[in-house]
This record gives sequence, structure tokens and C-alpha cells, in this order.
Amino acid sequence: MMLYEIHSHAQIQALQARSNELGHSNKSMLVSLVSLESVRIARESYALLRPLIMESRSWECLELDSLSDVAGLSLEIQKLEHDVLPQLTVQVAKLERGALEALLLMKNSAIKLLHMRKCFKEALGVLIAKEDLVSAKVKKLSMVLHDTAVHVLKGNCNSGLLQERVPFLVQRVTDVLKTPVRFCDTRKRKYSDE
Repeated sequence: MMLYEIHSHAQIQALQARSNELGHSNKSMLVSLVSLESVRIARESYALLRPLIMESRSWECLELDSLSDVAGLSLEIQKLEHDVLPQLTVQVAKLERGALEALLLMKNSAIKLLHMRKCFKEALGVLIAKEDLVSAKVKKLSMVLHDTAVHVLKGNCNSGLLQERVPFLVQRVTDVLKTPVRFCDTRKRKYSDE
């Protein structure tokens, strides 16, 4: 069995470029996903890697579910970055309908992120917990988003305070998207379970 270790999105692109050549080989291949350079790239990495694994009968990637979980996190956080927070920035001064919708979406995203974080942590297993930077940052981001949205929606925070808070939220989102992702070495986990 051939082993192909992935440490970056570029290696997934290289694997895709070589897939025809490798696919004609009779050898089975284990694609081991070790790390990605950031949460931001996870959605694109999943979109490239999943079809390669699914189309080949002789390829296997034990970390594909973990990548799916972090791709979901990436998608949700990028929706905040591109849709929700810009809408809040533009309309925060008046706290009219657009801003209130953005706050409701932000609150909903905070809840979703906590659930997705839990799925990702469970998929990683205990061996990688100390090296996982993503889960801790997602938890903090989720709490800040939720607290901010709830305070404003309950009327405990005025528009001026919210305007000051939005750049901080944007920075938190950016920080999480820049975070490197480490995946559990499933081979080590398999042997440690035996």
C-alpha cells in the first residue's frame, strides 16, 4: 500500500494533478491528512480531496470526516466574514432591520459553531487535543459572537458600543481563519487502541 501524506493544500492540488496517473495503478493508497495551513483553506481542500477519494476504489483517507467538519467551520466563519459582519458594520448606527437581521444571524452562527467544534473535536480524538488550536479559538469566537448579539438584542448595549465592538469581532474571525489545522494521525490512534 502506498502512503501519501498531506501537509498543505498545495499537496492536495498535486495529488489531483497526478490522480489519473496514480489511479491507473493497481496499488491501493492511503492518503494521510496531517495538517493544513489554515482553517480558511479547509473548504477548498475538502472540495478537491473528497471527489478524489470517492472516485477511486483503491484510495482511502481516514481523516476525511475530520476535514469535512473543519470545512463546515470554515464555511460558517466565512459567511460571518463576508455577509454578516459587513452588514452589521454598514447598518449598526441605526440598529434598523438590516442590523437586527445580522445580529440574529450572528447569534445563530455562534450556536452552530459550538456544535461544529464539538464534532471536530470528537473526530480528532484525544491524542491530538493538546495540539488542536482550532477548537479553542472557535469556542472563544462563538462566545464573543453570542454574548454581543444577545446584549444588543436585549437592549443592554447601545449602537455606539456595538460599533466599537465590530472591528474586534472581525479580528477574531480573521484569527480563527488563519489558524493552522492539525489532524489526528489515525494510524497512531489505531495502534494505541489495540
